[in-house]
Order: sequence, then structure tokens, then C-alpha cells
Amino acid sequence: MRMRTDSSSEADFEALLSPAVRTRSLDDVVEKLRGILLSGAMLPDQKLPSERALSRMLEVSRTTVREALRKLEAQGLVQIRLGGTGGAFFQNPDPGLVGSALSMLLMFESVTEADLHEYRFDFEQENAELAAVRATDEQRAQLTEMLDEARRLRDAMSEDPLATWTAVEELDLRVHEFLPELTHNAVRVAISKGIHDALKRSFEKVEPQPDSPRKLAAEVVELLELLIAAKGPEARRAMSAHLRQWRS
Repeated sequence: MRMRTDSSSEADFEALLSPAVRTRSLDDVVEKLRGILLSGAMLPDQKLPSERALSRMLEVSRTTVREALRKLEAQGLVQIRLGGTGGAFFQNPDPGLVGSALSMLLMFESVTEADLHEYRFDFEQENAELAAVRATDEQRAQLTEMLDEARRLRDAMSEDPLATWTAVEELDLRVHEFLPELTHNAVRVAISKGIHDALKRSFEKVEPQPDSPRKLAAEVVELLELLIAAKGPEARRAMSAHLRQWRS
């Protein structure tokens, strides 16, 4: 049932609360409202009933309703607007918020380098394969710019290759971060944003050898060429070899 924006919307919203489940805590209210918002019953930018109306429907205080709406706003499901035409409005979840929550989890929970590499191994191979076949023409143009940069770095190695290590490493990280966008999968984008900080810390721990910049630049060139050519399986295999090389 899609809710309307006329005077019957509060009645429609109240019907979504049936069968009534007794609400006793702030968490109960948050879960009940979140369930309605995620059920598909509301349209993006549609206004929820007023705090007074929600208080009556849920049989809780307006203070509890207000706190519940603030929690839903923090979760990215509600936007609270002030003024005479303000109120709480439903909005589609932002993948960036999901990514931020995952990033905090990785930072404060006991997540090891081994955990990160184990997860990344399949995730990034799949990203590469999907990116190769789903990238738009505009995104392939961006990949081409990255490829030009990678070739310049590869071909301009000085007698001291380690002097270019930082530039090559940063380009490699940018490629890893760009691939999920090319998959056009919001879940992959959110997860990628979530592991960004952990991935960056992992990159910083790599101890380069004299031939490391040249090897890494060559691998980035190969991967980008395959992505631009829309060769999915080959891009997956190149990413697999790349991850194995730098994990060891």
C-alpha cells in the first residue's frame, strides 16, 4: 500500500501499525517506525504524521516519539525539517551512511589484517569482473585517464624507483575505490566506503622493495586495460593475481 499525501495519510499510517503491538520503550518505537519506512509503504520525501499523531497511535509520549525520529534521522531514514511546513520526511537510505557505520565497526572492533584480506580477496575480484562489463562510456573515459597516468608512472621510473612508490600506491588505491562505483551496485559501493580506511591502513603497511613500484605500476596498467576492453573474466584473474602478489 502506497501512502497518499492527502488528509487520509495519517489513517493509512495508523493502519500500518496494525495489528497493534504494545510499545513500551524507545527501541520499540524506533523498530516499529523503521519497519514501516523500509516496507515500501512510503514514497521518498513523504511526510510522516506529526509527533502528536504518532504519540497517539503508538501510545507513548511525544518525547519518546521525538527521540525515535532523531535516531531514524541518524540512520539516514528520516529528514527532520523545521518551520511551518516542516516535520519528519522519509528518505531513501544513503549508502555512505552504511559505509560510515561499517568503517567505525572495523576501526573499533577486533578486525585483523588477515580478516580484511580474506574478505577482500573475493570481493575485489567480483568488483573487477562486474566493473569491466557494467562501466558506462563516461566511466571508461575516467579509466582511460587513470591508464594514461599509470603508463606515465611505469615508463618514467627513475634510477631510484622507490621515489615514485607513493604515487603508484595512491593510484592503485584510487582504482580499488573506483571499481565498486562501476558495478552500479549500491551495496558494493557502501561496503567499499566502509572498508576504505582499513584498506588505506593496509596499503600503508606495505614495505616496498626496489622493484615494487615497477611491478605495481605494470599490474595497474594491465588491470585498467582489461577493464576498458570490457574483459570481465580476464579482469577478475588479473585482480586475483594482484591481490595474491601484495598479500604475500
